Formats: sequence, structure tokens, C-alpha cells
Amino acid sequence: MTSDAGFQNSTTDTRFQPLLIVHAGTHKTASTYIQERLHLNRDLLKQQSITYQDPCFDRPKAKKLAGELCKYREKRWRRMLSNHKQDQHLLLSAEQFSVPLTNQKCIQNLEELANNFGFKLHIVIFIRSQLDYINSRYIYSLRRFYHSQTFEQFVSDAIEGEMHSEWQQRGRIARRQDVFNFWTYFQPLLEAKKSGLTVTFIPFKQNGSDPFHDLITTIGVSPNQAWRHCTSRHFNRSPGTRGVWMARLLSQKLTEQKITIKSIDNSSQIILREEQQRRWKDPAFWGYSRRLKNQVIKYFKNDNDKFAKAAWGTSWATAFPDDIKLIQRKKQIYQPQSIEEEETMHAIATHLLRRIRHKINPNFSYRIADPLERIANFLSPSISLRTIRYAKTRLLQLGKP
Repeated sequence: MTSDAGFQNSTTDTRFQPLLIVHAGTHKTASTYIQERLHLNRDLLKQQSITYQDPCFDRPKAKKLAGELCKYREKRWRRMLSNHKQDQHLLLSAEQFSVPLTNQKCIQNLEELANNFGFKLHIVIFIRSQLDYINSRYIYSLRRFYHSQTFEQFVSDAIEGEMHSEWQQRGRIARRQDVFNFWTYFQPLLEAKKSGLTVTFIPFKQNGSDPFHDLITTIGVSPNQAWRHCTSRHFNRSPGTRGVWMARLLSQKLTEQKITIKSIDNSSQIILREEQQRRWKDPAFWGYSRRLKNQVIKYFKNDNDKFAKAAWGTSWATAFPDDIKLIQRKKQIYQPQSIEEEETMHAIATHLLRRIRHKINPNFSYRIADPLERIANFLSPSISLRTIRYAKTRLLQLGKP
């Protein structure tokens, strides 16, 4: 199912044609993990006649090339392809490619570029089951404060093809919003595949498969080699149930204070760091009730089967056997169990809000007082802001000459 095209490893074969392999995500399908393992194994890949365009060493970076596609520009592409050795395949990896590769003109431009420089284009994309994918995108977008929706509201919008607070335009193309309906979202790629372009869709993490092994198998390399492993820090960490609840509350407060996401430095790490520092060891968030799961499955069923037939020549159920486990999975969310517990969580959110505001508009007094507030909040989050303000005032008075 995952090996549409392998390749000749012998560079002495006169029929050898280098491949331009583009791994295009999608979003939330272990791209960071895959890229780190590609980075660690670039020498071994080279032995397999594959050059990985490593963002740590090589320019242009793959995500910049994705942006160039969206702008219908070719200069960076041409420079990279003209400098590439023709006895090696070229591998690019960036989830940002999934945006231009839903646009027919971008696909055509990329295929023409590859052909002009003697490459055969091969596009590889991971597909994540909607139940899992929607849940993951909810957590991802909430911890970045893109919205403050309930999970039920987010699912409703996902079904309607609406993605809130994400860029609506990238370069010269409109960013597609129907990201969860693979049959419509990837229609341009499916049409290109039908016309002869090599496109491989890989079911994400089915039956415990390793995405890195799935990728290299797809491009014709054996996974049974001494591939180096990466550390766990290269697995994208998601907040647990309390972290998700806190992210929604803080997002509401940011909206009330009219604080925009653009003004917050490293917004994606705020909840994760707070969760880690407070040593919250909560289970993973799973927002579905039985009714909501059935609603999602029913809505996407027909289009999923059409997509599976076009992508793999099989049914969706065959491609995604692990959906059965997702259907059986119990709802796992956080709800404060008492008024005192809820007040504590609100106090933590207020504290985080103040820290964000102080970073946006720094003041000398904050450098003195904020560490004390931080300590006080850890000792007792429910300490009133009045007490904290009083302590700050006294501290500043004492510091005056």
C-alpha cells in the first residue's frame, strides 16, 4: 500500500533517472520526528543514492521552497536543482508543502520544474484518520490560542470546512479550509496521480507502524538497516487534559484583553511549560462523546471510501484498521471538581495573562516583582491579586532612596 515507486540504486545504470521526492506532511503526522531522523541518517541515505536537503546545513530550506511554490516563483528551485548531483535522488521534507500541493497550478509548476532538470517527481503524504486528526488539531490550535472554542464547536466547524484563526492566504493561493475531507482537499493531487504523477498517500501510524520506516520504504529503501534514532524531544508534545482546559480559559482571557497572537512570543510553549513546571501528569485529551464520534464517522464515510479507492484501491476500513480502537476510546477531559479547584485554575490563568502582558509591555518594576509573584502563584495560586499588588507596592517603596 505504501510503495508506489521504488528506484534503481545503481548509478551506473544508463536508465537511471533521479527522483525529486517531496514529503509534504500533512500537519500533525510526525513531520518533526521524521525530519530529525532524516537529519541523523543523511550519510546512510547518501549511501542509498538519496541526498536529503537538510535544513540544518543546506539552503534553501524546504519550507522556503514551499513558500516559493505558493508565490509561483522558481528562482530558488532552479538554483537548488541546477547545483544537485544527477547521480543522487533529492529528498525534501516540510509539512508546508501540503498547502501548495492542493493547488493545481502549483502541482503543474513543480512537475514542470522537475522535468526540466531531469527529475521524476514523487510526492509523499501521510493521512491521519479524521477522528484522531480533528482531536489533534483542536489541541494544537487551542494551545496556540487561535480560538477559544469548545471541542464540540470545533468539530462542528471542522465538518463544515472551517479552520479559524489560521492564515487564509499563502502567497498567491487561497489556503484551503476543508483539510479534514481528504477526497475534496486532495482532489488536485488525485487528478495528477490519475494523469501519471507518482503520488503516495500513507495511512498514518496504522497497526503501530513507524512513520519514518513507512517513508523510506515508500521511496524504495529498506528499513532493516542501522538507522539512527532520535531523542523523545523530537516528538511533538501535546498538553494533557488540564493543559487543554487551561489553554481554552487563557485564550478567552486574551480575547477579552484584545491581545493578539502575533504579539505573544513563543505562544505555543506557554501551556506546555506551565504544565511541566507544575508537574501535571494528566492523561491525553480525547474530546469525543459517542454521539460526536458517530457524527464525524457518518459525515466523512462516503468521501473517505472514494478517497481510499483512488489512493490505495481499497476501502477506508482496510486502510485504517486502527479506527476501531478510536471508536472504542473513552472520552477524557478535565473538569474542576470543586469551586476551590476552579478558582485555583482561574488564578493560574490570570497569572499567565499578567506574564504575557508584562512581556509585551516590559517595565523595570516587573523585573523585580514578577519573580515574586511567580513564586507566590506556585505556592498558592489562589492568592488574591490584591495581596500580590500590595506586596509589589511595598517592595517598590522600600527600594526608593
